[in-house]
Amino acid sequence: MAKVKIDFKALGQVILNYFKEKGEKVGLGVCLAIMLLFGGLGLWGSISAPSPVKNAEEMKKLADSKSQSFRSAEPGESDNPGAENSSTKLAALDKLDPTAYRGRQMFSESEFIDVKRRPPTILTVDDAKVSLARVAVKSYMFNKDGKGLTVIKGGATTGMAAGAGAAGNPAGAGNTATANQKAQAIRLFAAKKNAPKATSEGTKYSDRLIAYLKNLEFSGRKMAETLNVTAEEFEKMKGSHRPAEQALPLRMAIVNASFPYKAQLEEFRNKLKLGSFAEVLGDATASPEDPNIGVNAFRFLGMNVERRKKTADGKWEEWKPLDIRGNYLPFATSTDFRFEPEDPSIADFIVNGLMMPKLRAFDPEHYPKVDDAELSLVKIKSQVEESARKDKDKLKQSKPRTKQDTFDVFSPAAVATGATGEGPGMAPAAFNPIGTVGAGGFVPGSPAMMPGLAQGQDVEPAVHNLVRFIDVDIQPGESYEYRVQIRMGNPNYKRTKDVASPSYADGAELVSEWSKVPIILSLPEEQSCYLIDQRKEDDKSFKGLNSEDSKRQVPMQIHKWFLNTGAATQNLSVGDWAVAERVSVFRGEFVGRQLIAKIPLWIYFFEGFGLLPPKIVKGGSPATKTGDGILVDFSPDRKDRPDFLLVDFEGPEYTHERVKSTGADTKPVVSKVEDANRMIEAYIINPLGQLEVHNIVSDRENAYRKSMLDAYRIRVKKAEDFMRGGGPGGTTPFGS
Repeated sequence: MAKVKIDFKALGQVILNYFKEKGEKVGLGVCLAIMLLFGGLGLWGSISAPSPVKNAEEMKKLADSKSQSFRSAEPGESDNPGAENSSTKLAALDKLDPTAYRGRQMFSESEFIDVKRRPPTILTVDDAKVSLARVAVKSYMFNKDGKGLTVIKGGATTGMAAGAGAAGNPAGAGNTATANQKAQAIRLFAAKKNAPKATSEGTKYSDRLIAYLKNLEFSGRKMAETLNVTAEEFEKMKGSHRPAEQALPLRMAIVNASFPYKAQLEEFRNKLKLGSFAEVLGDATASPEDPNIGVNAFRFLGMNVERRKKTADGKWEEWKPLDIRGNYLPFATSTDFRFEPEDPSIADFIVNGLMMPKLRAFDPEHYPKVDDAELSLVKIKSQVEESARKDKDKLKQSKPRTKQDTFDVFSPAAVATGATGEGPGMAPAAFNPIGTVGAGGFVPGSPAMMPGLAQGQDVEPAVHNLVRFIDVDIQPGESYEYRVQIRMGNPNYKRTKDVASPSYADGAELVSEWSKVPIILSLPEEQSCYLIDQRKEDDKSFKGLNSEDSKRQVPMQIHKWFLNTGAATQNLSVGDWAVAERVSVFRGEFVGRQLIAKIPLWIYFFEGFGLLPPKIVKGGSPATKTGDGILVDFSPDRKDRPDFLLVDFEGPEYTHERVKSTGADTKPVVSKVEDANRMIEAYIINPLGQLEVHNIVSDRENAYRKSMLDAYRIRVKKAEDFMRGGGPGGTTPFGS
């Protein structure tokens, strides 16, 4: 039989044609088959795999068995050393010369210990409390260019440094007054020239405003003689004139925080290889300004602060650096570094470099009370209470420290002239915290002995100390969040021979991480309204607006904090609350409006608070002359904030129908009844777009409203008494 010859070329062509026609289906079939194969293998593997629980039990049994074997193991015969077959013989020990092996006695003990200094970690605050203060601070009156100062004829009053040269002082006091006057002139004008421009509108006293104030007629009170002088002229006056003051209104966010002071000392002690806290506080390093001068190695240099603001949609913006020093310095210089004294209870917990002082205010009560601010920090309060229990006499102010021609915004000790007191240029009483030394340094390498300590005795530092910074650039109705970095001097600066690495001696400053504790301040609006008829509350003594359409209007009361007021050409600085005691408001009308109100204003050439413009009563005596108020705007100052809007109200006169029926078959009698004593309710939309429901009972009994009204009336009464000639010139309604 003939052998069949296979035509592979034709067969290949057939297969090729088949794949061209059916290739897509063949490929899908192959993929499906592979997928089923791997799926089946995976399923079989999962079914046949041992249980994880069983595996864990077996592994635990194995581990327990091994552990038990190790615990019960004992050396056996196989562990014994083998027979010594080496020809090497150990030399007899008694033939060794011990003097040839001196070893350890050739070195000191310290050479076996790491004594090289390393950079300490800087800690940060661990608790914080932020408070809002609206204050009128005592500022001096500079020209816009900073080259002129308004002064008043006459020596400084009690407590002011320049007063040392006033008439009647003991012999020899004139030289002190001259020196003080010269130092104050240099300090005032130099600081004002170099400081950033203040942003508050209260610093602008226009020529028209000054002329307006001087033309006012007061009740026979003699106006002080004023001059505008340069630095050279002020220096030559030798105490015959004193700087005039003005009210400078400010909003402040005051942040108080606690810092782990003792833990920071321990960190320095460990990283610098020192033996005690006294050695840490006595340690010195080179000054960044002059390497030939030593400064305290353990010293605080202030803070870095960042702030972010909440947007209208409730989200926080990005963090931005906040120039705490640059914003604060203009106000400190314009007040000549006069500050409020600190509460003695917190004296032991204040450290230079971490505590910004509070500017001297006309009314110190406008600052948050210490119980609501510094002592609201639990760790600080517990230390204060513990100190009071241990020693009631311990919490006293120490002697003031002085500095020359410099000012650290993070320290309570301000520029001083060398004298004591709290007038211009005088520092408030400053404090030495527990476990610290005064200004100055020690030569690196010198014995670190603290004054008053015996050999081997160590200081006992406070566990926590206070930190404070003040933000003077805030706006009502906003929410702010802060975070802080603590800055300290590098204790290894320029000490290249003492550090473990040369890089540790570089850089004059060390900083902490950013604080993690929440520091948030939400500023309320500076305007509020209440549903209250003050005429009925005061009965016959009320002297305000009395008339309104009772069916279409309702009486209300407006409270507002004024930064400044008056016409654009006046710009009168206020820095306090005022009250429109009774205003009549229609439905659908905004509550705020322009009204004549009595606003106590500081008048620098009378050195007292008065009311403008004076009301002259014909034929009356000087005692009848007071101020009848000025036109002020009780609407919101921010143009992007709407005013309070009265939507509707019910009462005080309410009419309803009464239906009376005498029987089932009689026609009912309908009569109208008026209820004149019905409780008034009002529906008000606030500046945030929220609906508020006010009723006259709750607003009448509102304790905050009543206290604000009483405080306002007291200030007005004292201003009226001052205008009538009561009280000596230079006093304020607050006795400061």
